[in-house]
Amino acid sequence: MNTEVRILSLNTDEIIKDTKYVPKKLSEQIVKCPVCGTNTVLETYSHSIPIEGVVLIFVMICRNCGYKYRDMIPLSHANRPIRIKIHVEVPEDLNTLIYRSPYAHISIPELELEISPGPANPGEITTIDGLLMHIAENLFPLCDTTEDPSKCYNIVQKLLSVINGDSRIYIELVDPSGFSTVIRSPRRKNFEIEYIE
Repeated sequence: MNTEVRILSLNTDEIIKDTKYVPKKLSEQIVKCPVCGTNTVLETYSHSIPIEGVVLIFVMICRNCGYKYRDMIPLSHANRPIRIKIHVEVPEDLNTLIYRSPYAHISIPELELEISPGPANPGEITTIDGLLMHIAENLFPLCDTTEDPSKCYNIVQKLLSVINGDSRIYIELVDPSGFSTVIRSPRRKNFEIEYIE
């Protein structure tokens, strides 16, 4: 990856003041497209949004193959490793809204399921049912290629059971970047956030 970076602004006070309505471009970086290898531009913007405050927005669109990469990182949680424990005990817990950063490790102990972040893993704002559905949709096609396909299919069935409100589950996000967070929860008692030393 080429590390040429053009910094357009680094003054934090200026970023906060100037980004209330329009994202402000901070930098451009020449990187290789992960799909076709063509040099393309990764742009970094700052923007002030409700709830999270100032966020960094990363945008890359390859003009050769059309690959698109977008990511958003809230600055309020930067550089403090964090553990978020979310308990899904009643159907309304599925509506818990989270930001999962690209660096977050996800585990579901009851299902012996662990998901490590990958190089093309984007951050996302999603609900717990959206996260579980995403996991189930990505796991299902892989089940036949695992050592124990029936165990894999059982995990998918259990995920769907939780999504349908028929089962309880415990989810843990560990994020060394500290960017992941719970944005909103219908029941404030269904999650814990702790900083890891």
